[in-house]
Amino acid sequence: MYYPFLRARQFELISIRELVADGTLQDSIIPVLEPVKEEFGNLNIAHDIFQHHEFNCFLIVNPQVGQTTAHSTFFLDYISQLDHCRFHPAFIYTDNEDFIQEAIADYGLENCMIIGLDSFSNDIGFKACCAMPEVTEIMLLDPGKYRGLDRHIKTLGKNYIRLDDLFEKQAKNADFLEIPGHKFSEEHLYYREENYQGFSDFTTLPSLYVEGGSTPRAVVIHLTYQNEEDDNTIWIRHFTSESNDSIANVQGKFAQAAEKAIAFCDEKGINNVAIEEIRKYLTEGRYPGLGTVKKISIKNHLIVVDAYLLR
Repeated sequence: MYYPFLRARQFELISIRELVADGTLQDSIIPVLEPVKEEFGNLNIAHDIFQHHEFNCFLIVNPQVGQTTAHSTFFLDYISQLDHCRFHPAFIYTDNEDFIQEAIADYGLENCMIIGLDSFSNDIGFKACCAMPEVTEIMLLDPGKYRGLDRHIKTLGKNYIRLDDLFEKQAKNADFLEIPGHKFSEEHLYYREENYQGFSDFTTLPSLYVEGGSTPRAVVIHLTYQNEEDDNTIWIRHFTSESNDSIANVQGKFAQAAEKAIAFCDEKGINNVAIEEIRKYLTEGRYPGLGTVKKISIKNHLIVVDAYLLR
């Protein structure tokens, strides 16, 4: 099982919505969404689609980034009021076992996920939360850093997911121009034999949350693909514009990156709905905006992972 970790921003949610709506995402992918604003609009749109297609995901109810308050009950109240809720509750553990245990009891929660990132020090409290019968999934970032905890979780008989931070962020987009295609992930090949029931990453996005953005000097399309020549590992290419001296002509920069991406995909025989979306914008001479470029990259990555898991 693949549990992509995404922030619940507009284009991240659109990427999931579109793949659910067209039937691409099935039972092998369960997204984990971290809200960054205390608002419901985009979540409600996504939830309506998830309900219609009987698709489940996890919603972090104590988000640690953005405009939210970590110990607020805002999202606990939200999911408790949804009819036939498709958002299962997930908690980020920050030595906050009292908050988690009380929330699970007070709201009568079931099918919960506990997430350990790099913001906790109390292993005893983490273990106490993981032992709760209402907790069915446990996610841990870079479990090799927590060998004792890793071994303990594997004895609990629950769905244990390893989370890896794979995307190598650069100081500026133009820096991707010099980076060749390279290996991105092997976890889909080995997670089961290492006694994990699932694996996770931040897709083709940095793990560090950044609010907003500005007009870029360079446009990059990050595309992952299954490399059959390297034992079916997942590789990534960063298709980058060439004229990166100023912020002028972003449409032209997108066309430069898109031309490279389509040429590579045609050469390798790679095609899916995300690649076709790039082709459509390139053919029409349109620049869809950076949010849509990000959405396309996420969609492609989910399709690549899903295709392997359904083999």
